[in-house]
Amino acid sequence: MTGDSVAAAARAYEAIKSSIIECRYPPGSKISEAMLVEELGVGRSPIRTALARLRSEGWIDVSPQSGSYVKALDEKEIREIFDFRLLLESHVARLAAQNIGDDRIRALNRALLQARTLESDGDDQATFDEFDRFDSMVHAAIYEAAGNTLMNNVLLNLLEKAQWLKKATSPSTPTRMKTWFKELERIVKALEARDPDLAARRITEHIGKAADFEMSLASAHGRGAKRVRAA
Repeated sequence: MTGDSVAAAARAYEAIKSSIIECRYPPGSKISEAMLVEELGVGRSPIRTALARLRSEGWIDVSPQSGSYVKALDEKEIREIFDFRLLLESHVARLAAQNIGDDRIRALNRALLQARTLESDGDDQATFDEFDRFDSMVHAAIYEAAGNTLMNNVLLNLLEKAQWLKKATSPSTPTRMKTWFKELERIVKALEARDPDLAARRITEHIGKAADFEMSLASAHGRGAKRVRAA
């Protein structure tokens, strides 16, 4: 591929993945090359390269008979995502508590203060969106502070999968969002205390409760990620 084709494939990959995460292409929906060529304004070759990468990362499935579809995770695959996050994030949280800088702690505390004001907000969708951004900020800060590039890249992909699952249905309940915020607050305070054991314990509690919440909904609905809300 030429340099222009590589750049076009990268742009197509990011655009398609963003549409999947934001559920503009919902789980189970068909995505055709022709549709993507028209929407993104690039040729078929970059689209095919982007789709191959998305398939390798578990975002889409391809059927020889009927084409490409946005992947819809089943309960087993959802559990595997959370199990892997629990394994890795408890370790990187320990590293982050030892390595995180004062500037990053101050930024997290500013975001924490802003998120705290949302607890009294009556707009559940706006509140969920803000908490979701704060959640991503906390996790990304931990990955970066841990200083392990390989684990950082793996965890960012898993975090995107979690974001996708969260957006697949309506927002979390107000009760879950309050608990969610308190979990994040405890994580930030553990990092600020530079306590590796406490940070690992807090992140484990947070991811474990999110997994329990999501799996209970997946089991109740009986149809996997299409109707699942994570937190």
